[in-house]
Amino acid sequence: MNFMRETEQYYDWLYKIVCGEWEPRNLSFHRLLMYLFNRDYIPACEMDVCRATDGINLRYRFASENNIPYGKIDAVFQGVPCSMLEMMVALAIRIEEHIMEDRSMGNRVGQWFWSMVVSLGLAAMDDTRFSEKRAEPILARFMDRDYQPNGAGGLFTITRTSIDMRTIDIWYQLMNWLNENEF
Repeated sequence: MNFMRETEQYYDWLYKIVCGEWEPRNLSFHRLLMYLFNRDYIPACEMDVCRATDGINLRYRFASENNIPYGKIDAVFQGVPCSMLEMMVALAIRIEEHIMEDRSMGNRVGQWFWSMVVSLGLAAMDDTRFSEKRAEPILARFMDRDYQPNGAGGLFTITRTSIDMRTIDIWYQLMNWLNENEF
């Protein structure tokens, strides 16, 4: 079994979901997305385990769409936890397909994903400006929930200050963000 080939194919599939066939503003974000792909997502609270489960389930969606037996996916990813990229892509897909679906707007999975990247503070890290040294503390801040009370530095930033985003799980952070932005 060629584990490397399947892993690369899976990464390319994830990349295509959030970048499509184009590179945003003629920039490439392969280094950033590969960095997120190689970082484990560690849920900060019990409810955030659902975000990791959604990320892991993306592997089976990939298998289904590419006619790969689930057993092969299980063998390739056995014991591999959900990555940050998987969690974020899965959440963007859930936003689009389960909450905000509007056929007239087209597929906005990339929009939801890049909104999270912006909120984290990683948007300026295209391939020419990517720095693992700069990205690492940004991800650590997110994982430790050491971001701003309004969510800046986390996945969703809101302007209302009555809610401390650090104290609620990612799903409720998302709900507050969607409610405030009225998409």
